[in-house]
Amino acid sequence: MKHIDWQEMLSQGRRRTRIQRVVAIICLAAALGYVFWYFFYASTPEYALNKLQRAFKERDLATIEQYCDMENLTGRAYDDLTRDMFAHDTNLTNETKVMFETFYMKIKPQVVAETNTLILDYIPSGQWSVPDGDNILKGRQLGIDYEYLVERSQLRNTEFIKIDSVRKIKSNETIVKIAVKDVYTGTLFTLHVLMVKRDDNWKVSEIRNYRDYLDFLSPIQEAGLKNYIHATADVVEKYNLIFNSQQNRFKKLDKSPDGILTANMRSSMIAYIRSDIIPALEKRQQELEAIPVNDGAQYLAAQRRESTRLTVEAWKHYAEALDADSPNEFAMSKAFQKAAMDIDYRIDDLVKNTAITSIKTSTVP
Repeated sequence: MKHIDWQEMLSQGRRRTRIQRVVAIICLAAALGYVFWYFFYASTPEYALNKLQRAFKERDLATIEQYCDMENLTGRAYDDLTRDMFAHDTNLTNETKVMFETFYMKIKPQVVAETNTLILDYIPSGQWSVPDGDNILKGRQLGIDYEYLVERSQLRNTEFIKIDSVRKIKSNETIVKIAVKDVYTGTLFTLHVLMVKRDDNWKVSEIRNYRDYLDFLSPIQEAGLKNYIHATADVVEKYNLIFNSQQNRFKKLDKSPDGILTANMRSSMIAYIRSDIIPALEKRQQELEAIPVNDGAQYLAAQRRESTRLTVEAWKHYAEALDADSPNEFAMSKAFQKAAMDIDYRIDDLVKNTAITSIKTSTVP
């Protein structure tokens, strides 16, 4: 009996030994797998890129910040963008170009910091916010039209296509070639993105050929923009004359010897706003919408559309203010007027930069 028990114990011992060996092998394999994963994949730029691609799809802000050197990336792009803005302007002397570039360098820290904030706000929401409140980028407080600067950056109209290749150029530097597309014109381009390894972590640090991208797209987009401005010139000119005439007519209706508007004067002004001014604005926009938008002119067409909307709102609130003698409605009208004027300045800049003609919209009260 004891002999049988001893044999059974030996058998159980051998089984335990085999199980322990299998477990040890599995643990060793897992450990080796982790080491391989960490040192040969998780510490590679490919791994960082995959994490970034997933993070952008999932709007994972923390991961994007982990694998993007936002300050350096935006700062280098800002340098290229602001130099590119004046490179092809033949109306500026070299001295004037240097003056503009110096000015843009002075405001760089504020613009880059606020731009990064807007980008990081965009990632989780998927919506580009407009600087408001006491934001220094609101309007033209820094002496620049920030909204137009963002548009010139091609940031909002550049679409990721695929990663073409990954090539290490130094132990801590890698160039990633990324195929992108300008959604305005359908133009394809390959960006050379520099990734730098810091503290065992690869980060996107710079777009090496960003200025080449801007230089490549500019003439393509400007050609479409010029064609669109030419195609809409007759409509714009016709309504400029109409708006000038309406402005003169409105000034006469608004004229009072003692500066006080009578009930009849208010009624006449309200009727004129609703029967003539607003319909003319809406009719002009309808005629503009009927004209095909050439590639590269999408932004100008959108700005015209928004200018019309804001101007119509300004007139509607002004009519309501006259009708109800409402300070709140007057304030609303002024707010819409200011927003429309900001866009009109931008439209003038767009057209001026293409050296075609100037555009005006109806002057709001």
